[in-house]
Amino acid sequence: MSRRTISQEEEIDEYPDGTVKLRNPHIELMDQDILYHLALGSESHDLVSMFGDVKFVVMGGTPKRVEQFAYYIMQEIGHKLPAGTTLLDISQYSYRYSMYKVGPVLSISHGMGIPSVGILLHEVIKLMYHARVKDPIFFRIGTCGGIGIEGGTVVISEEAVDGLLRPVLELPVLGKMHSRPARLDKKLTRELKALATAEDPYDTIIGKTMCTYDFYEGQGRLDGAFCDYTDEDKMAFLGRVHEAGVTNIEMESLSFAALTHHAGIKSAVICVTLVDRLKGDQVLAPKEVLSEWQERPQKLVCRYIKRYLQMKGRLSLDGHCGSMCVKSPRRFKLVQQESEHVD
Repeated sequence: MSRRTISQEEEIDEYPDGTVKLRNPHIELMDQDILYHLALGSESHDLVSMFGDVKFVVMGGTPKRVEQFAYYIMQEIGHKLPAGTTLLDISQYSYRYSMYKVGPVLSISHGMGIPSVGILLHEVIKLMYHARVKDPIFFRIGTCGGIGIEGGTVVISEEAVDGLLRPVLELPVLGKMHSRPARLDKKLTRELKALATAEDPYDTIIGKTMCTYDFYEGQGRLDGAFCDYTDEDKMAFLGRVHEAGVTNIEMESLSFAALTHHAGIKSAVICVTLVDRLKGDQVLAPKEVLSEWQERPQKLVCRYIKRYLQMKGRLSLDGHCGSMCVKSPRRFKLVQQESEHVD
């Protein structure tokens, strides 16, 4: 099997007006581009009216987490919904992901693991293109296992690496292995770190994140259904990756970093540790403690968004709450039906 690495020249892509461009010539030839897993379509919905003002896309694992973030950011930026309305799960008919819009902020669940976040990113990047969004900023917020750091610590990823400590996403395409660099925006990482305060009752650090394809064996856990290694093997492995600079382990950052970088979109990953893997595999903190910990990445991203909007004079926003703007009722029904039945 041959291998193909994306060259430096291919990575560079200038967008003079800031709009997201697709690296796929086939989309323009399509009668309609159906975003199956979001239950949206380029001709069924008026995507420019619905999403043209988006600046921030915040992704988290579960529908509940992104719904909570949507309500949290709505309160923090002073966004007011029109009378008699409530936040809408725009992708409810897909039955796969959840998506909420609060002014210039999209809050979207990405599911678990590299395949799930990759599928979502393909469609969200296309959504940014169809909506003519300019210079969007993507964040992934979530949980992780720490290596040598206590539970509750917030980690801003400076780099994403795979289970072999390589900073690339490998993807077989038409029988050839493509390697795409997994790069996050260094300036954005520094800006997020600067928003951590001495008043925070927890540490916020910058570190290298290892992204695995599996929660159990891929992360060296001893509590899965299968385990062909010893506790000594596990500790030796965690020690090696710790010495290599890895501070935390999760399952989405590699795809998130590679695809946003490939699309020319500025992005960052912010996770909170639930356990120090050098001390154990299972998460033992009480539920109420875990709930508070999971709010910590949300708070940091919220600070960034608030600061940006304050600088632009755009706090206390009235208006769009993510309601549907249908261009073609017939196509709208078709998109719903297609989304419900796509595996």
